[in-house]
Amino acid sequence: MAKGKMKANVQRLVEQRDKLLTEIDALKNKVAGLEMAIGLLGNDEDSQGQPLSAVARLNLKATILDLLKEAGTTGLNATSAVEIAARRGITLNRGSVASNLSRMVKDGAVTYDGTRYRLPEFSARPVLVAHAG
Repeated sequence: MAKGKMKANVQRLVEQRDKLLTEIDALKNKVAGLEMAIGLLGNDEDSQGQPLSAVARLNLKATILDLLKEAGTTGLNATSAVEIAARRGITLNRGSVASNLSRMVKDGAVTYDGTRYRLPEFSARPVLVAHAG
């Protein structure tokens, strides 16, 4: 009986951990959105057209990876990533998202099928067919 109770306790702890991890991801997205908003609103005439800072690039990449994880096998394109982020209060630049997605494909972090980007674990895998012979 003690094993059953311990297993139930472990399950509750796992559920609590998963809940906290989800909250952490949500907070990261909110912070990334705030940093982008600060960057956009903080732009003065001298900084117009300047590339994103290293921190903003890392946050953008993390945000894109989070969106791809949530999209699963459906995948995303730059426009849908911007739209989903906007519904969450995160403002993304479509061009920056597209550029990052292309770079992530080159780095092997993301796959692209000509229409949608996906994390490798959500990409279609070729089916091996055994031939009788």
